[in-house]
Amino acid sequence: MRYIPLLLASLLTLGCGAASHSDPLRASSFSPPSITMLTPNSVPQNSVPFAMTIMGTNFGTDALVFWNGAPQHTISVTSTQVTVAVTETDLMFPGLVPVYVRTGGMNTNTVDFQVAIQ
Repeated sequence: MRYIPLLLASLLTLGCGAASHSDPLRASSFSPPSITMLTPNSVPQNSVPFAMTIMGTNFGTDALVFWNGAPQHTISVTSTQVTVAVTETDLMFPGLVPVYVRTGGMNTNTVDFQVAIQ
């Protein structure tokens, strides 16, 4: 029973102290993945297949690109760039195509790709 006040005082001291950057109990901040640019961001309808580069932040090695809600063949991934194969089937119909990346169980913002009418 005598040790309970000592234990509580110790816990309060640890909990109220200033957290350092090396504190293993300190919550780390995490920025969600984000798309900043698609290259190219538009092509004419019925164009030839090509590799599209998606620039952004916080892409993990598990990054997967979604084109109009369907997963695409992802060619390469770095933390700031993902390259994806866009097929001739993807370019058959004109309009805006929503593109996003799923990585680490999170989705990026959605950016529209323009398939322009010829």
